[in-house]
Amino acid sequence: MRKYWLFLIFFVLLSILIKIFGEDNPINVYLFELINYHQLSYLNAFMVDLSKYGRCYVWIPLNALLLIFKKTRRTGITLAASFILAIILGEASKYIMAEPRPFYFIHSNLLIPKPHDYSYPSGHALIVGDGAAVLALSSPKWLWIPLLIEALLVSYSRVYVGVHWPADILGGWLLALWIAYFTVEEERKGLLTPVEKIFKVY
Repeated sequence: MRKYWLFLIFFVLLSILIKIFGEDNPINVYLFELINYHQLSYLNAFMVDLSKYGRCYVWIPLNALLLIFKKTRRTGITLAASFILAIILGEASKYIMAEPRPFYFIHSNLLIPKPHDYSYPSGHALIVGDGAAVLALSSPKWLWIPLLIEALLVSYSRVYVGVHWPADILGGWLLALWIAYFTVEEERKGLLTPVEKIFKVY
């Protein structure tokens, strides 16, 4: 078994623990309060922008840009494939877990409107974590390092603005890392070759 499958195993184990103990357990509550209850007024607007726009307004245009240029097209196709898998598995996980948002259990200093979907795993953390990991495995440092920082900040912002538990973020990243490694490996095995031929990668 490839070592990256450990990310999926840890995700499943974390999910089981959450179903047993709930997200309103002392550790999750403490970490949530540590982040959400210590907001800094001069950072609030930045964190809101990261939370609202740091996923779609960064990663979709970036993916489109990678698909335009032949030199980066393979990475763009791999990234798009991993995003599709992440969306499917992320949404399925949310409905299987059906975990409510933190503001249903404790006071949250909300900086954005309340989302109405389930909490675990974080879809934002899943997408940006997946994107950052795919780039780390397939692109130069000058590209993936800044985007890894952006992904970490977006993930942090979701707790900061009051809409996710820290465990949601951890779960999102664990699933994201498995998806990224899995997709990159399958692309190297030729699974995406028909798509790559359409986009004239070769």
